[in-house]
Amino acid sequence: MNLKRTAMTGVALLLIAGIVLGGCGKDRDTNSAAGSSNSSASSSTTDSNLELSVAAWDIQTGFDNPNAKNDTIYNDLTAKFNVKIKPVQVTWNDWQDKAKVWAASSQLPDIFVNSLATDNPGLYTTWAKQGVIKAIPDDLSAYPNLQKIFSLPSVQPLKVNGKFYMIPRMSYDDSSDWVLDRPIRYRKDWAAQAGFTSEPESFDDFVKMTQAVMKQHPGIIGLSTNNQSYLLTLFLGSFPELTNIKTWVKENDKWIPAFASEKAYTGIEQLRSLYTDGILDKDIAIQKDADGVSKFLAGQSFAVFGLGTMTDDKLASFTKANPGVSASNAIGYMNIWPAADGKRYTFVETPYWSETYFPSSLSDEKFERALKLMDYLASEEFAGLMANGIENVDYKIDNGKSVSLLKDNESLGEKYPITKNLAFLGTWNNGFLYTGKQVVSRNSEMAALQQDQIDTYNKFKSEDTPTPIDFNVFLLSTPAKDKLGSLKISDDIVKVILEKGDPITVWKNILKGYDSKGVQDAIKEVNAEAAKQGIQ
Repeated sequence: MNLKRTAMTGVALLLIAGIVLGGCGKDRDTNSAAGSSNSSASSSTTDSNLELSVAAWDIQTGFDNPNAKNDTIYNDLTAKFNVKIKPVQVTWNDWQDKAKVWAASSQLPDIFVNSLATDNPGLYTTWAKQGVIKAIPDDLSAYPNLQKIFSLPSVQPLKVNGKFYMIPRMSYDDSSDWVLDRPIRYRKDWAAQAGFTSEPESFDDFVKMTQAVMKQHPGIIGLSTNNQSYLLTLFLGSFPELTNIKTWVKENDKWIPAFASEKAYTGIEQLRSLYTDGILDKDIAIQKDADGVSKFLAGQSFAVFGLGTMTDDKLASFTKANPGVSASNAIGYMNIWPAADGKRYTFVETPYWSETYFPSSLSDEKFERALKLMDYLASEEFAGLMANGIENVDYKIDNGKSVSLLKDNESLGEKYPITKNLAFLGTWNNGFLYTGKQVVSRNSEMAALQQDQIDTYNKFKSEDTPTPIDFNVFLLSTPAKDKLGSLKISDDIVKVILEKGDPITVWKNILKGYDSKGVQDAIKEVNAEAAKQGIQ
């Protein structure tokens, strides 16, 4: 899914750069990267050294790094589980195609990444039934971290004939934790100067605020966006289900795709008006990913859909473009205005994106070792290592805070080059920022921005309402429903924004075109299957 891939790619690049302010893990032997885990994996015996071939994004780059042999975290990890990892390179451009080729030629690596269950359920089901991928054991008591993942309600629909055939790669612990993954950032200093010291209570309030700021700052853009799919953020204030393009809603006792609902009309009209009123970036149809964020950091736009986490390079860009301006004082998170029911909603997604797979040909001995490795990679202890390094080597605990010990010219990515690209094999670990076990930046501005993100997350989490999504239908796989992933919803909404004429009429014509691409067939299949499974 393009929207999700964009978000997760950004997270991966952020962490891989070694600039994320990570957190420490549980208490452990600080002389060893792996330490003494509380999980069963650490106490299990591994008598033989096994080679496991692993295909993960850009994994080969880490092994090719001149400092690879000094990657203490990786070296301790392989010693802990008595394994040797053979890297199999995949990139963000070829990872899906390579897996298909390997599957067709029976050459799948022992462990490989893909996004079948989340983004291509039809192929996931086919591979499971054809015996291409290996089923996960029913009894996971030996793997407590994996057992926790597979106990989540949102994971249950991923079973095929009662079995799981992958390990979901967790982004957060819960689907409601995505509260800041469709953020609205704005120049709160400009808003205050224009007389607006509180957040907008409606779409009209947002327009008034933005126009007032634009009047004081001629030439700026009112609203830019990270990419076209982030335009859907606006629906949080009218029809929150449509912020996630794969959502289905039940209307008139029938399940339909959210994009087919008449409730979408309000948001579509609002997007058109933002464009015609000169508020929305006029380059929305031709911009590249992150162009809108760059414009915001350069002081060229008042608000932006996107920019969840500030990083060192983004802070540097803002400081250079806005001399003398404190980023922590100038930039704020705007809470979305209430929807028609009076509630403020937050974005919701499955708490995972993409999965880890094993070929059915994998031996039982290798499979058991691989599961032990994966269980540890999914642990909080390893999360601390990958985000923050080794305690008393890369950071220390000072007055209850994790403080970096890295020199100015050091980064975790350079110290542990294999680990930085292997880290995401287990989980994405987006939520570690909010655990309170985070390294505090030595840059006071970055530290303030970091704390603002944590405070805002907690505020929205406690005050706002997660968008209601029924994951049983969301993840339901039927032949026609699986094909809907080829629809370019975000692109078509941009067409509506740019075209002349009544926006709802234009949108209805697009929906008629969708019918010829199987939408009505999907609706029939989904409702039949939902009735069969007792999904209300």
